[in-house]
Amino acid sequence: MSPQTYVMPMFVRLAVANVDATRDWYHQVLGFESVFEIPHTVAHMRGRRYQDLLIVKGEAQKPSGQGVTLSFDWKHSVDDLEARVRAAGGKVIDGPVDRPWNARELVVEDLNGYRLSFSHQIAHKALAEVLSGDTAGN
Repeated sequence: MSPQTYVMPMFVRLAVANVDATRDWYHQVLGFESVFEIPHTVAHMRGRRYQDLLIVKGEAQKPSGQGVTLSFDWKHSVDDLEARVRAAGGKVIDGPVDRPWNARELVVEDLNGYRLSFSHQIAHKALAEVLSGDTAGN
């Protein structure tokens, strides 16, 4: 089944030296699907609905994306994702770690040096409980 097409209210454009290798990494390691591609030039990849990346051939600034982390609400365990990233020789920057805002988070670096954060909700808590800083229950 081909991915649904829709107008993207926002997307990220990543300039990379090797579009094909980057596309393969996002697919094989992170499970992103290809929406469309022009070999060696551009690849539109999607994690979940509205988690769209446009990977384009170009010169990335070094260091890539300095000061910016792309964050994704992850549908699976970030602990399992950590194992896949490490097995593929990827770089884990932080985590998996439980955050005070009720999220379990993993921060990785892709093969181009872009930082990506993946997180999922830890527990079903009311917003007031999360904002109070009460972590008893985690």
